[in-house]
Amino acid sequence: MDFISETMTSKPRVLLVYTQRMVRGRTFEMIENLGILTLAAQLNKNGFDAKAYTGITTDAVKTIKKMKDSLFAVCFYCDFDNQSAVASIISYLKRNYDFYVVLGGPHTLHMTAKDLQTYQADAILKGEGEETLLTWLNAKIQGQDVIVPGEIRLDHGADYVYLEDFSKVQLPRNEDVLDYQERPLLSVITARGCPYRCAFCFEGGNSKNLRMRPAEDVLHEIEGRLKNSHRPRYLFFCDDTFTTNPTRLRKILEGLRGLRKKHDFVWFCEGHPGFIVKHPELIREMIDSGMVRMQIGMESGVEDVLKVYGKQAKPGDIRKVVEICYAEGLPQLTGNYIIGGAFETEKTLEETTEKVLELLDMAPGMLDLSTTFIMPLPGTQIYNHPENFGIVLEDRDYITSIEDFPVNHTQELSLTEICMGRSRFITHVSNKMKEQFEKGLIPKERIREDFKLAFTYGIAAGYLKFIYGKNKVMMKYYKKLIEYEGLLKEWHELSNDERKTWIIQRIPDFSIIDIRSLSQAELDILRCSGQFTITEMAKKLNLSCENMKNLLIKMNDQYLILFSAFI
Repeated sequence: MDFISETMTSKPRVLLVYTQRMVRGRTFEMIENLGILTLAAQLNKNGFDAKAYTGITTDAVKTIKKMKDSLFAVCFYCDFDNQSAVASIISYLKRNYDFYVVLGGPHTLHMTAKDLQTYQADAILKGEGEETLLTWLNAKIQGQDVIVPGEIRLDHGADYVYLEDFSKVQLPRNEDVLDYQERPLLSVITARGCPYRCAFCFEGGNSKNLRMRPAEDVLHEIEGRLKNSHRPRYLFFCDDTFTTNPTRLRKILEGLRGLRKKHDFVWFCEGHPGFIVKHPELIREMIDSGMVRMQIGMESGVEDVLKVYGKQAKPGDIRKVVEICYAEGLPQLTGNYIIGGAFETEKTLEETTEKVLELLDMAPGMLDLSTTFIMPLPGTQIYNHPENFGIVLEDRDYITSIEDFPVNHTQELSLTEICMGRSRFITHVSNKMKEQFEKGLIPKERIREDFKLAFTYGIAAGYLKFIYGKNKVMMKYYKKLIEYEGLLKEWHELSNDERKTWIIQRIPDFSIIDIRSLSQAELDILRCSGQFTITEMAKKLNLSCENMKNLLIKMNDQYLILFSAFI
């Protein structure tokens, strides 16, 4: 290729791309792809100029076009979601440009020689590519035709490559992200593989044995990335096996407690309900080391369905985890429910909904629940034998959906009925959450914590997104309260002396207050706010101490006022 001689005079430039179809704001854009970020670090350590890029398809193509004249290679991360998009982009690139195009990622696990024609890449490398991609690119620089482990050829079989020794792999670096701009979220992965074999899960259905990084290495990576940060961070432990080994977990927790003395961060992880029920004391230790949000597999409220999924947990275990987390004060517990999954009927949907509403009643303000449809991921039991789960796959390759429409139905429910079932489920959950808020069942401490996590660490849970955040007065109130923490206080935080001498401060602008709902005394307090102490205001309005107290409590509860020591 003509461009090789030019790249030989400098570091060969490589762009590693993770792209999905054109819907902005999807989860993949928020969470760093540690696969391509680790590959970038590995390449840069070995003489390349590599950058990692994540974005929707149209933006990805535009980015590649801008860089086309300087690129040695573009490498795509391919998963089940983006397979068709990646195939289309590669076809376009190979028709129009000269740089190499390489395909990798988890979806290559089930690829064969026939996929060389489908994807038209210069190479398809199966497996964890930290070593194989480097070898392949170096061979091209040297003009050699080398078959690397995991490379699919027309006349050569390829096995998926698994790494065993993580110590040889470079740690991901923020600066390897193309046009890096610091955001709150910082992703970390502590293990590869999975010991569980859930019927719907790609990792469990396809992965090699669990390979865990030493706790010391995990903490070293976190510390290094935090040192380069300039704002509070939200650590996102991506692997769903974080809690598998109690001894290793405790080492990580101890290290996180130490790091929190130097750096401002909180963290999220996934936990297995069966594990947590056996080790409930760990929840307290995890919270004390900075955990503010955890996800557990919920999937269904029907015990027989969980059993056929191979979840190794029962609805009672999920209920127990909710109880433990709420009692220990975990700010947010999240879980997902599969709608239209194994043996789904109207009855199972009703049973799941009933169980979920019970969980919400147990933990007002804590649960952040989501729904999904079955994804027929290759290699999983549901993909291989859908009939064993009462499922009929209409679109096995998931081409017609971007998680917004089911690609399967069950023996009793059609695609339309599954969609309607999901809509009813979401409505029931949403109405319960609204009811809890309107009835004052959610502790104010939890509401305040949700706002603090949102404003400081960028963590917006369901209650905030769908209820609190729609109240402009409430948003203004908590933004001020958290921004001026310690300088502004709520009524219940004031001492007896402060309840006489502190200044009343109006928080929201009059433009967003419904003044028709206020009494004359309340309007006078808002109009004169920032000028008088509580005692002076009572005298001005000719109110008794008790009446003034009741009025201020009411206005504070309506998010209209806070209190400060100074004007």
